[in-house]
Amino acid sequence: MNPSFLGALAALAMGLALPITASAAPAPASCKYVEIAKLPLNYTGPNLEITTTGSINGTPSVMLLDTGAWRTLLTRTGTERLGLRLRNTGHHAYGVGGIARLYETRVNEFVTGPSRASKGVMTVLTDFGYVPSYDAIVGAPFLLQADLEISLAAKELKFFRPLDCRDEFLAYWDPKAVELPFHRDSREGSNPLFTVSVNGRELIAMIDTGAGTTSITLDAAKRTGLQLDAPGVNRLSDAVGVGTRKRARWRTRFATLQVGDETIRNAEVNVIDSDVPTDVILGADFLRSHRVLFAMSQRKLYFSYIGGVPLDEYGKLAPWVVTEAEAGNADAQMALADIYAKGKIVAKDTALADSWLAKAASGGNPQANIRTGRWKMTHGQLAEGAAHLRTGLDRLPSHHQAALWLHIARLRLGQPELAASELQASVARYDDEWPRPVADFYLGKLSAAALLEEAADDKTTARTRTCQAIAAIGEWHGARGEKEQERPLAARYKAECAFKPTDPATGQAQEEDNPA
Repeated sequence: MNPSFLGALAALAMGLALPITASAAPAPASCKYVEIAKLPLNYTGPNLEITTTGSINGTPSVMLLDTGAWRTLLTRTGTERLGLRLRNTGHHAYGVGGIARLYETRVNEFVTGPSRASKGVMTVLTDFGYVPSYDAIVGAPFLLQADLEISLAAKELKFFRPLDCRDEFLAYWDPKAVELPFHRDSREGSNPLFTVSVNGRELIAMIDTGAGTTSITLDAAKRTGLQLDAPGVNRLSDAVGVGTRKRARWRTRFATLQVGDETIRNAEVNVIDSDVPTDVILGADFLRSHRVLFAMSQRKLYFSYIGGVPLDEYGKLAPWVVTEAEAGNADAQMALADIYAKGKIVAKDTALADSWLAKAASGGNPQANIRTGRWKMTHGQLAEGAAHLRTGLDRLPSHHQAALWLHIARLRLGQPELAASELQASVARYDDEWPRPVADFYLGKLSAAALLEEAADDKTTARTRTCQAIAAIGEWHGARGEKEQERPLAARYKAECAFKPTDPATGQAQEEDNPA
């Protein structure tokens, strides 16, 4: 995921400032490099994104750390879980997936590590191509207000203030670390840009902690000589991010990716058909093999290679994912469940996939509980299925599809009043977008014909939404014991909707990206 909110309109936000502590890293005698704060890091969500734990209004909250974000924001996952009311600002942000609406909400307290802000208005980003697993996004203005060191090996961020350091060498952990000058973007508080070379062609780059994988835009890749029909260029599933549009994505290797004095040969990266102005995004895969210091005070980047594969390799199970799962990270356990269930990058092993899924659900992973709940409710274990769905929704209330499944499970259990009250509570947090019409149909506010009409309203989503509507109507009739109405809908769904996604350019089935 790469929520880089390029071109976003300004909106109100709470300010976060770092406190001053008194720990100094080794440096020349005339220079004191003072550590002022530290944040522990976690891998969270289906894509194992870099997060930390903070709190909103006194409630522990998961926060994505994103140097690519133009400010600190909340997500609908956070506002719905906390019951915060939104006001539409009329403004928008722009990301990989196009336009995303911006809302506002009032927050009594927002805490990130040692920093605390009280009683203010925060911006809420609502449109993603997926359901965010985090409650908030901590952006560049906070992360880069001081010198920032990122060590994924140690799973921590450190903030520094230099005293009388001027142009002294600041990479205290490695005297041979690479120095690379950068220039700030035109917008204050934004992620600094620097120059890299791909196949000998100079391109503009940034390090984005919110991006899981290093990528290059299609336009920039073509400037280096890439041709999409060349051998070794693999079409992946479309990229999603901020905004609701999908972007075509490929995976390939470039002969060289040079960052400062370091050259990564045979560099494997994603190519994304995106119009963001930054050519190259160095993501979390780069950070896992490097220790990096944003020396904002000197307008320099320091980094050193610490071992391992310089960039994640497509089609291989990354050892760090296994390490996280074995250490008890429920989100990494869920990732392994997906990997073994799909059998794309390892031999398919249903028993092992089920084992990891059970561990993930037991550990509280919301997706694991939602998936387990859905499986159980469709295999006759309604009470257990409803319990798992409820657990998943408590952690991930913005997963509106799960709320619809829970409604059906309650109906099958003979609990129509509870089914209606739970779904009504979820609907109160919906906007007017899909799948709101499905919920309205379940609650008797919309007819089946009107639901199908709304599903077909947008040509770009008509087929997908129509299939979802057909399935929803059929399942609703089935839950009510109305088999005569359910059977033709099931037949229609099987005839019209059982398909595999294909690459519109080739008509061939798309490859799936490594979910980890």
